[in-house]
Amino acid sequence: MEVDRPAGRAGNQSAVWQTTGRYGGERLASQGAESTARIEAQGRTRPGTDPDCIPARKSGRPTVSVHALGCKANLEEMECLLSQLEDAGYEVVPFGRPADWTVVNTCTVTTAADSDSRQFLRRAQRAGGRVVATGCLAQRHPEALAAIDGVAWVVGNQEKPSLAQWILDADRGAPSTEDAPAVPRIRVDADPTLRTFASYGGGTEGRRTRATLKIQDGCDEHCTFCVIPQVRGASRSRPLDRTLEEARRLVGSGYREIALTGINTALWGRDLIPERSLPDLLDALATVPDLLRLRLNSLEPQYVEPSWIDRLARHPQLCRHLHLPLQSGDATVLKRMNRRYDPVRYAAVVESAVRAIPELAVGADVLVGFPGETDAQFESTRAFLASLPLAYLHVFSYSERPDTPAPRLGDEVPVEERKRRSSTLRQLGGALRRRYFERLRGTVQRVLPEGPAGDAHWQGLTDNYIRVRFPWTGSTPPPHRLLRVRIEPTGAATMSGTLIDDELQGDPSGAPSASEPVREGSPS
Repeated sequence: MEVDRPAGRAGNQSAVWQTTGRYGGERLASQGAESTARIEAQGRTRPGTDPDCIPARKSGRPTVSVHALGCKANLEEMECLLSQLEDAGYEVVPFGRPADWTVVNTCTVTTAADSDSRQFLRRAQRAGGRVVATGCLAQRHPEALAAIDGVAWVVGNQEKPSLAQWILDADRGAPSTEDAPAVPRIRVDADPTLRTFASYGGGTEGRRTRATLKIQDGCDEHCTFCVIPQVRGASRSRPLDRTLEEARRLVGSGYREIALTGINTALWGRDLIPERSLPDLLDALATVPDLLRLRLNSLEPQYVEPSWIDRLARHPQLCRHLHLPLQSGDATVLKRMNRRYDPVRYAAVVESAVRAIPELAVGADVLVGFPGETDAQFESTRAFLASLPLAYLHVFSYSERPDTPAPRLGDEVPVEERKRRSSTLRQLGGALRRRYFERLRGTVQRVLPEGPAGDAHWQGLTDNYIRVRFPWTGSTPPPHRLLRVRIEPTGAATMSGTLIDDELQGDPSGAPSASEPVREGSPS
């Protein structure tokens, strides 16, 4: 049986930095939309209600609402919280409705993320009820968030898994004991790096076809622009046996796709005894019965070895989608960022993956306007990106984090120039996506249905991360099957489809394979 190896304390906390590939408003906005579609349930109670007093309930059931900002790990944590409270009898309410508890899982990866986090806390306060601030900004600046009117609790990242139980105890009026003291207003461990992986309980009922499974937290990298290791700590992995147990539970609850999330998922297993690797985990998860798809979070390219690509390619359940943060296509800028690869290495990873996995969608994060980035270096990045077989870009403007080394590098790029460079690369990203869509025109892809999309239409995702809208006039599509849909480009981010059938051919387990050409010479 594997055990957690305690993450070691960093010898010099001021020198610990890492990237998760989320640095600007564009990505935060897109993830915020995803959060809204999937779990956003921010509630409002009577204005002016004392946050230490639970408002009266008309239904007799306690109510809870949440909002997650930033990364998919934050989203998964809130999904787990909601599942735990729903199992205990709580009602999840959407934004704009009264709620006894509102939990905001904050983000601090950029200045904009800080501002958004405070804004959502104030919106929750204006609604009344008990407001809980948790997440990375709560970990970084707990006193500042506690000073916001109406915030009842500030809960750190390491303490977050206990939040559901604390809410239950507070509502039940459970007395404090020496073993279970009352929750203080600020509950933040100032040094999370000594802890093991903090796991969350889950719900018992699958309400969607896709689930997220957090397998890793923290990071050991030292990028000069990122504050995340200070608030997430050193890398910790969910042990293999516990990961398999949770995956089986999710599939047994009705989920057919599991997205593996973390802060730096490529580090999974390095802190375990015995040491493991991410491909080891994928090999094990591929044996879970009735799991149709496994989706990976972003992978830092320095960890992706050729042997990884070979092992990824052999699993039909693995979604044909990789997100590989680049940040810059210029070697000098990468060195100033303290990124441990160069453009040649990055290109080799992308090209080998595309060769090994047909129709693979590869996406990249790019950070523009980093201190000292010249016009020529930016042009090198643009040309480098244009030369790669990428499917999309996530583009961010550099945002100063005062607790990181980057602002001390000097040669600040003016904000207007950052915006110009960001706009240029966003246009390039659109062109790359259109090019990728054209490659898939006329092919048949397998779509996991998610929900209605207007009159007589449904929508879902292909394994290579394309949202497809297709006609459906019958009863609700079977939630545990993949639909074969012929796709055509229709917009910047979506494709339309024509249903071929709802019966999978070939592998009776339902495992997806590469798309099937409709005609001779169709794109592959």
